[in-house]
Amino acid sequence: MPVSAMPAGAVGRQEGGSIQQLQRERDEVRQKKSAQASQVNALEASDAEVTAALSTLSSNVSVQQDRVEESERAVAQATEEQSAAEAVQAQKQQELDLITAQMKESAVEAYVALGSGGSYSTLGSDDINDAVKKRTLLSVRASKDIDLAERYRSVQQDLEIQRAAATDAAERARTEEAEVENRLEELNSAYVEQQSFADQVEQRLDAALSEAASLESLDAGLAASITEKQQELARVAAAQRAAQEARAAQAVASRASSVASSGNRSSAQSSGGEAPSDGGGVPPNIVGDGSIVSVGGIRVHQSIAGSLQAMMSAASAAGINLSGGGFRDSAGQIAVRRNNCGSSNYAIYEMPASSCRPPTARPGSSMHERGLAIDFVQNGSTLNRGSSAFGWLRANAASFGFFNLPSEPWHWSTNGN
Repeated sequence: MPVSAMPAGAVGRQEGGSIQQLQRERDEVRQKKSAQASQVNALEASDAEVTAALSTLSSNVSVQQDRVEESERAVAQATEEQSAAEAVQAQKQQELDLITAQMKESAVEAYVALGSGGSYSTLGSDDINDAVKKRTLLSVRASKDIDLAERYRSVQQDLEIQRAAATDAAERARTEEAEVENRLEELNSAYVEQQSFADQVEQRLDAALSEAASLESLDAGLAASITEKQQELARVAAAQRAAQEARAAQAVASRASSVASSGNRSSAQSSGGEAPSDGGGVPPNIVGDGSIVSVGGIRVHQSIAGSLQAMMSAASAAGINLSGGGFRDSAGQIAVRRNNCGSSNYAIYEMPASSCRPPTARPGSSMHERGLAIDFVQNGSTLNRGSSAFGWLRANAASFGFFNLPSEPWHWSTNGN
C-alpha cells in the first residue's frame, strides 16, 4: 500500500518504527566503538590512538548521560500529566455529584407536586388558561430535566476520559522509570570503561614523563619531545577527569536533595568515591641510595648489577659499546611534584600526573627510581630502532633478564616497563 493511502496513524507508526530502528542501529555502532576503544592498550598505543579512545569513551558517557536525563524528563512529564488528569478527574467528579444531587432534588419536587395536589396534579382542568399554564410548567420541567441529564452524560464522559488519561500517564511513568534504571546501568558501564582506560592513561603519562625526566641529562632534545607530546594527552585526561568529578558532584547533590525531601538522609551515598586525604600517602617502592651501585658508569640497583655487567661485556665482545643512565633519585622528582602539584602527601605521591601544572609524573612510578631500568646510549646518542646496539639488545638482552619498552627503543628494564 502506498504511504499516501495509509491511515494517518499507520503512517505515524511506520515513521516512528523507522526512527526507533535508526536509533537502535546508531546505539549499536556507538557501543561497538566504545567497546573497541576500551580495548586499546594505553601503555603501548600511539598518542593519537589513545587520544581517540579517550574521546570515544567520553562521548559514550555523555550520550548515556543524555539518555538517562531524557528518560528522567519523560518520567517527570508523565507524572505531571497524571497529576493534572487526576486533578481534573476530581473536579469532574464534584460536578457529577452536584448534578446527581440536582436531579434527585428535581425528582423529589416533581413527586411532591404530583402527590400533593399542586399545579401538576390539576392537569385535567377544564379551564383553558389553566391548562396552557400547566403545559408550560411541564415543558419547563421536562426541559430542565433533559438539560440535567445531558450535563450528567457529558460530565461523566469527561470523567472517564480523565480517568483513562491518568491511567495512561501512570503506566507511561512506570515504563519510563524502568527505562531510567536500564539506562543508568548502561551509564554506569560506560563510566567503568572510561575510568579503567583513564587509569591506564595516567600510568602512561607517569611512565612517559618519568622517562623524559630520566633522559634530561642524556638527551635533552628527546626529553623535551616526549614531554611536549604528552601535554595534549594530559590536557584531555584532565578535562575528562574534571567532567567526571562534576558529574559525580551533581549526582551526590541530586541524591542528597532526594534524600532530604524523603526525610531519609542515611541512604545518601557518594557515587564519585572518596577524595583522598592529605595524609597517608607514601612513596611507592623507592629504593634508597645504599642499594645503588655503578656498572660501567651506569647506576643501577645491586640486584641487577651482575646481569648488567655480563650483558655489557658480551655486547663489547660483539663490538657494541654501551653507556647510558640508570638510577634516578626520587628526591628530585618529589621536589618537582611539590612545586607543580602541591605540598600535601596526596599531591606529591598520589595526585594524577595530568592534574599537576605542568603535568608531572608521580614519584616511584618509574623503574629508573628503583634502579631497575637503563636508558642506553651508543656513540653519544640514545638508541633508535635502526642502531646496531638496538639490534644486538633485541637479540640478546632477554637472556640477561632485560626487556624493551616497545615505544622507547632506548629503554630496557627487568619487566619491560
